[in-house]
Amino acid sequence: MILLATMVSGSGANARSAVNLWMASLYGGIATALIAAASGMLLSTNMPLIYGIAFLLIGIGPVLGYQIAAGKLGQDWKSLIGGLIGFILPILSQIILWPLLVWVFNRSFAFSKLWLGSLVGFILGIVGFFVIGLMIGQDPAWVGFGWAMLWGLWGGAVAAFMASGARE
Repeated sequence: MILLATMVSGSGANARSAVNLWMASLYGGIATALIAAASGMLLSTNMPLIYGIAFLLIGIGPVLGYQIAAGKLGQDWKSLIGGLIGFILPILSQIILWPLLVWVFNRSFAFSKLWLGSLVGFILGIVGFFVIGLMIGQDPAWVGFGWAMLWGLWGGAVAAFMASGARE
């Protein structure tokens, strides 16, 4: 009887798709951290154009994580374009421009959730960056790892908030 009631209540017109928040956070964090690690490695190549492109690609990490968790990888290019363009200005972009452009390009996400996720993720990323710095200490090799963790934490938080605020 419980199974029947669950099936009936979940089949209504207002039913939301069940995207697992934890999986969206995990995929978003991993995708963003991998892209950030690649951009961190490209910084030492002394090719600013390639580094700039890799830095812009960090903005698509949370969107990719959400799409993988939702099973829609590659079906929504507008969100990816919004994430790419929204990552142009450092720091200001992640808090204001990135959520705004992802929301403008895909209105199925709630702007308030995108903005809140970006703010919480950026704060978590900064805290994680400095905690890693405090734990590792004087060795400057931690900066690359801290860079990847900063954006990985940001991407994971944003992808989770994207999954919680998505309307299908």
